[in-house]
Amino acid sequence: MTLTTEEAQALLGGTRKELPGSPQTPEEILEAMKAAANNYYREAIATNCHTFIEFTGLINEYIKICERNLKQRGVDFTKTSVHTPGESKLQIEGWELEYINDKLRCIFPDLKLVEVEKTNG
Repeated sequence: MTLTTEEAQALLGGTRKELPGSPQTPEEILEAMKAAANNYYREAIATNCHTFIEFTGLINEYIKICERNLKQRGVDFTKTSVHTPGESKLQIEGWELEYINDKLRCIFPDLKLVEVEKTNG
C-alpha cells in the first residue's frame, strides 16, 4: 500500500509541527527534538520504506534516554558526545540497549551489536 503525503498527514493528525525558535535550555531542546522527531516520522511514512521509518524509533529512544538522564541524574545531554571530553555521559539501561539493538537489527540485519550484560537476580 502506498500513501500519498496528504494521506500520511491525515493519518498522523496534521501537518508538520513548528519547532521552537532558538531553544536554549535542555528542556527547550528536548521539546524541539520531540517536534523534529514527529516531523521526521511524518516524512518517513510518506517514503513507504519500512527500514527508513525504523529510524524514528532510534530517534525517539535517544530522546527518552536524554530526558531520563536529565531528570534522574542532572546530565546535560547536549554535552555528552565524543566531542565534549570530560563531561558526563548518558547512562543507557539494559532495556534501552535491547530496544536500540532491535531497531538496528531491523535496519542493518548483519550489523555487529552491543551485547547487553545479564545480571544475576
